[in-house]
Amino acid sequence: MARRLLIRMTEMYKHHQRTPIRNTIITLFAIGFFIVGPLWLANWQIKQSFVPYSPIKHVDIIHLQEGKSTIKLLAAYGFDLRKIRQKKSGVPALYFANLPRELTKLKDTREKKRLFLSALLPPILKVNNIITQDRQRLKKIILKLTLGENATEAEYYWVTQKLVYYKIKVNDVQDFMDRMDVILDELLSRMNVIPPQLALAQAAQESGWGTSRFSQKGNALYGEWTWGNGCGMVPRQREPGKKHRMKCFPTIIEAVSSYIHNLNTHRAYQELRQVRRRFRDDQSMDVNALVETMTQYSQERDHYVTKIKNIIRVNRLNDFRRAYLQPV
Repeated sequence: MARRLLIRMTEMYKHHQRTPIRNTIITLFAIGFFIVGPLWLANWQIKQSFVPYSPIKHVDIIHLQEGKSTIKLLAAYGFDLRKIRQKKSGVPALYFANLPRELTKLKDTREKKRLFLSALLPPILKVNNIITQDRQRLKKIILKLTLGENATEAEYYWVTQKLVYYKIKVNDVQDFMDRMDVILDELLSRMNVIPPQLALAQAAQESGWGTSRFSQKGNALYGEWTWGNGCGMVPRQREPGKKHRMKCFPTIIEAVSSYIHNLNTHRAYQELRQVRRRFRDDQSMDVNALVETMTQYSQERDHYVTKIKNIIRVNRLNDFRRAYLQPV
């Protein structure tokens, strides 16, 4: 029955192909192709501009195997923390998916700390390198606009993505044009690195030098909380009525990226960003001046600041302020 109906409809179409039915079909097709199609494509492109692209997704990750010695693996790649401290060696580009299990078993505290720093230093430097490259690109665009030149479509698209990623509110195109200097200045302020010694110290404090349950099972290195969907671990001593969870990550580098993004965007760390602006890109930042602004990172407030300063001082983390990744 359906087959006969389909044949009958085909014959009717052929019979009336020179009638208004044919013209209507052609008109609708033209509207779809020339009007609806481009509008849909433009809307898709706008939506895509609000989806931030992250280069860390393309970093080669090493999955540590259970029972294999991470210390021997580091040695095989020429990872020598002593030479790195002395500026005699760069940092091998080794990015582990998770923290070494040895951290929970090592009895020698120095060896444990050495292993922890070796696992964290490469991803911290990598995330900072990505931010530095973005910052250089943004400064070139700002210079071009300052000189009265027009930015390319690709540059405007890139800036749009970064405004979304760094959570800078822009109402519309006219708002951007009216406040362009202020908006781009704020974007440049947020798009900046976090000194390695600060990132290392906070990871050590928040994760118990990589031995906590959260850091071992979920790469929760910086004590970030989450309330939404996705990966989250419920604290064992969470107060009744509380709904927060510890934010966890598939890889260490994603945890580092989230931590730095948090410092670069959350209103609680606006003072940190203001202090950071005092330093030129070619200057070493005064890490203690930044630590002084971290009172809102923990409920311990001033005591937390003291703890971070002590970790940096006792473990000589300032040795890593000029650390760099070896070329791949």
